[in-house]
Amino acid sequence: MLAEPLTLRLDSRLLSSLQSVLTCVFSPTDSCDQPLASALPASAFSGSSELSSSHGPGFARLNRRDGAGGWTPRVSNRSQWLQIDLGDRVVVTAVATQGGYGSSSWVTSYLLMFSDSGRNWKLYRREESIAGFPGNTNADSVVRHRLRPPMEARHLRFLPSAWNPDGRIGMRVEVYGCRFRSDVMDFDGKSSLLYRFVQSTRNPMKDIISLKFKTRQSDGLLLHRRGRNGDFFTLELVKGRLLLITNSGPRLTDSDSLFVALGSLLDDQHWHSVLLEHARQHMTLSVDRHSRQFQARGQLSHADLDPEISFGGILAPGKSVTFQRKHFDGCLENINFNGEDIIDLAKKHRPQILIRGNASFSCSQPQSVLVTFPSAGSRLVLPGTPAQDGVSISFQFRTWNQAGLLLSCRHPRGSTGFVLRLRDGALRLGLSPSPGHVRSDIMAGAGLNDGQWHSVSLTARRNQLSVVVDQVGVSAVHTALPLETHADGSYHFGGCLSSGSGSECEASLAGFQGCLRLISINAQEVDLISVQRGVLGNFSSLDIDSCGIRDRCLPNRCEHGGRCSQTWTAFHCNCSGTGYTGATCRQPLYEQSCEAYKHRGESLGRYYVDPDGSGPLQPFPVFCNMTDVPWTVMQHNSSALTRVKGADQNNPHWAVFQYEASLEQLRAIIAGARHCQQMLEFYCRRSRLRDPQDGTPLSWWVGSTHGTRTYWAGSMPEAQTCACGLAGNCVDSQHLCNCDADQDEWTNDTGVLSYKEHLPVTRIVVADAARPSSAAAYRLGPLLCQGDRGTATRQRGFLGCIRSLQLNGKALDLEERAEVTPGVQPGCPGHCSTYGHLCHNGGRCQERPRGFSCDCELSAFSGPFCTQEVSAHFGAGSSVTYNFHEFYPLSTNSSPHAASFHGDMTLARERITFSFQTLQTPSLLLYVDSFYNKYLSVILAKNGSLQIRYKLGLHEDPDVFNFNFKNMADGHLHHVKINREEGVVFVEVDQKALSQVSLSSGMEFSAVKSLVLGKILEPGDHVDEDTARAGARGFSGCLSALQFERTAPLKAALHPGRSGRASVLGPVASSECGARPGIGRVREHKHARAGAHLVGGGPQPLPAEAARGGSALIGGVVAVAIFILLCMAAVAVHLYQQRSLCATTEVEGPRKQGSNAAAPRCELGRPDTVGGEQQAGL
Repeated sequence: MLAEPLTLRLDSRLLSSLQSVLTCVFSPTDSCDQPLASALPASAFSGSSELSSSHGPGFARLNRRDGAGGWTPRVSNRSQWLQIDLGDRVVVTAVATQGGYGSSSWVTSYLLMFSDSGRNWKLYRREESIAGFPGNTNADSVVRHRLRPPMEARHLRFLPSAWNPDGRIGMRVEVYGCRFRSDVMDFDGKSSLLYRFVQSTRNPMKDIISLKFKTRQSDGLLLHRRGRNGDFFTLELVKGRLLLITNSGPRLTDSDSLFVALGSLLDDQHWHSVLLEHARQHMTLSVDRHSRQFQARGQLSHADLDPEISFGGILAPGKSVTFQRKHFDGCLENINFNGEDIIDLAKKHRPQILIRGNASFSCSQPQSVLVTFPSAGSRLVLPGTPAQDGVSISFQFRTWNQAGLLLSCRHPRGSTGFVLRLRDGALRLGLSPSPGHVRSDIMAGAGLNDGQWHSVSLTARRNQLSVVVDQVGVSAVHTALPLETHADGSYHFGGCLSSGSGSECEASLAGFQGCLRLISINAQEVDLISVQRGVLGNFSSLDIDSCGIRDRCLPNRCEHGGRCSQTWTAFHCNCSGTGYTGATCRQPLYEQSCEAYKHRGESLGRYYVDPDGSGPLQPFPVFCNMTDVPWTVMQHNSSALTRVKGADQNNPHWAVFQYEASLEQLRAIIAGARHCQQMLEFYCRRSRLRDPQDGTPLSWWVGSTHGTRTYWAGSMPEAQTCACGLAGNCVDSQHLCNCDADQDEWTNDTGVLSYKEHLPVTRIVVADAARPSSAAAYRLGPLLCQGDRGTATRQRGFLGCIRSLQLNGKALDLEERAEVTPGVQPGCPGHCSTYGHLCHNGGRCQERPRGFSCDCELSAFSGPFCTQEVSAHFGAGSSVTYNFHEFYPLSTNSSPHAASFHGDMTLARERITFSFQTLQTPSLLLYVDSFYNKYLSVILAKNGSLQIRYKLGLHEDPDVFNFNFKNMADGHLHHVKINREEGVVFVEVDQKALSQVSLSSGMEFSAVKSLVLGKILEPGDHVDEDTARAGARGFSGCLSALQFERTAPLKAALHPGRSGRASVLGPVASSECGARPGIGRVREHKHARAGAHLVGGGPQPLPAEAARGGSALIGGVVAVAIFILLCMAAVAVHLYQQRSLCATTEVEGPRKQGSNAAAPRCELGRPDTVGGEQQAGL
């Protein structure tokens, strides 16, 4: 398995160092910018063709006017080239071009190729992908380009790619650079060289090895170095890639070895630069322009390795070699170790050099002519050669494409031929069938589109056709098929097959794209240079004498571990399993935080988060507790209480905490959060935190920065103390921590760590638990983070309202644009701003895409609008205990606010509300205890009066407040509100006037531990007698709507699936004793009407809870509406009758003018109207 890279970058400083060490020995002027072509003879220039003798390549020197003033080919097309032989390998740092003197012939862009031997040309590329150079815009101006990086070559070739459309190709050129010094050794695949150091060559800080190599073989060992205990590292070619193997230990196992691969297609017979730096366990490998840094495993330090290195093979005289590798077959150049020229030492036969086999000091590697098929239409046609017994064809190919037509045989008399093609990375050989016959294929090889060279040998003899791939017998496929062979046919490489109806190509089979070499027909190698010159066969769209294959996956542009695959023209990233998407696996699939998930409307649960977005960190799982402000919970491997005994300074107890995420991932979460905290509980009995003599820490913890932390939970870093020391309430005032009192009873220094830069806790060390009766215990809670400082910067789309938008000073009609934009609505409804008041009793309004909902999590009420009191009936002896000091497990949704009570150590105020109904006296209504023996109790005395008792001091008696109301154990529901502000307590009972009392025992409620309803199971000695008596009897009756600050302990007890901190003992059941007849119904009807008003604004504006009660609410709405309509109808009928009566009276009035009876007036509301008339009118 190859190791993941730590870095992959283009390091200019490294390249500069490599260039100076490896290649250039500059002239005495220290300037590698000398003109190299101007002094060359005309014979050093050659070209593809020339327009006339006066336009020949010999006239192509820069600024020369002889001849026709430059080189111009016979025809102007992209197949023309101008070539220069520089006489020897030189360093080329720049090139310059002109057009033909005084003409309309110039080149506007061109490519540059280079070679050592005049064969096997390679395209020079700038910045990995940019290959071309801009040319001229007229005939005489000079355009110069500096080559970055420089290159070493003897032959250069300029290939015009565009020219003046109103003229021809015309060029004059110059090349700039300097001499290049080269020491070369040729290894034949069986030889090797051993170099033994002398002490002066050893660099005490690091070892540096540099060299160059070129080869046509894809595998072979470059260098090997071993050390004591079986340690070694090896640099070798494997399938055209450079592989560095490091091993620490006597055995070669995956756990002890590290494999780092770099480079690709390095078997192209061109020089490649290698630089290896080894400083202790840190190593840097560079190949050409790419480098990787990594850490060697184990103790593989450069200082521990033997003072000898093998090159070309493993050479270890007098030692056993169990690590066998294929020897290198190729050339090595300028081998340098810590400044020592090893090849020069070998030439001088120095004693520290040992050579085995045939190694020469020249590079005589055979050169083969390659041909590139750059497009699907590229084609090479070769004639058949006479043979007595059939035909045999062999060649080698390399490609990235899974499919393509490689070879087809066509005979002039229409007899059956054959077709060799790639499909799904395998070779398929079959007959080219006659009309009406179905083609049948045989398969050979697999995965042949890996960019490696593969050999093919095809034979057709006496109606039999066979193919062998890669000369490996076990992978060869031999199959006989009927075939008529002819010697006068033609062989088509690439191109396409014509359809049966005409000359058009078959759409299902595209031509081959890749490289070929070593083409032989009937054991005669084809002269591809003759093909290039038009002497042999014909071709179309080919690049002869070069292989233009590129590894588009180097560098790997697929981020975050995306797997890169490629074709001849493009690359593709497989992002599955990475947590990212997009063309290069850059776009994260997961949100940055739990708060971002809540904005999406997600509920509590486990989610993957990606705190740095598209950055290098991988996503990781967390638990999201979707409270009002969501909490991100990160667990570790040891959340249980751990006891320690027998630990001292010589043998301390160490605890290491492993989290679900790496330290870098945790730091990213912490950096993006507004607040983080972690509960640390430390219990002690004669186990001190500091040595009383000199203050030396005896117990400490370690955070994310690996520094020792001697301040404890509840304190701050600069205080270097504990919470009780800051509050001044330690058990011994002479010490700043409870544990430093060294008492022979259990105490603790417990609280919340909230200094972000030091979180999370990674280690805890205890070194004072070995004395008699000495012991310690600790428990570390999960890391909690809240708030998201980065969500606003995420490009996830805007959620909210925009107004007064101006673009270049012009106001845009947003409402008009909103009408035609999906997902955007005109206006700004703001559901919570309009209907937020419908969430009662501390419920929080939450926006929904099409409405709102009420979050009753922190309320003692439930229901759609937090109006249904949560009530419980307590049987005799029952008890509910709610613990504030333990964090919730991952499967809960309780708020960490309650946990923060204990963490904050001090409550200066609290607000308590509840209702109760009972017949029992005495009774304990509520009891709140702390770790420091402070408490609050609310009881009913024996006479049924309400008593509140506060004990906030360590040694004082409790403050007792009697509220002499009537006997409250009367079976009716009573409501109590208690609000303490430091030393003042306000009490309200049954909505009567407030009573105000003052405390004398203290003003701080420290380290709240638990809240008890009903029977007190463990009262302790610090509780007064009346509280203990009431706690022993407990409570029998109904408790309702209990709220302690922002927690609802009774709700937690009745919903155990939502909180992990409430425990219930005895008969406690949900009840409706808190529901007041009539009142609750009216409230719900009011809410239903409000909800009905919202329906017009959107499809589903009400929360899901309201929908479940829809039947009752709709019934109430209908009843009220019918009642109102009936009343309005009755009033309308009555008014109509009265108007008719008034009109009749007025008409009959004149007829009765003589009557003594006064005419009645239509004044229903007049106070002087007689009783009978008023009753009639009403």
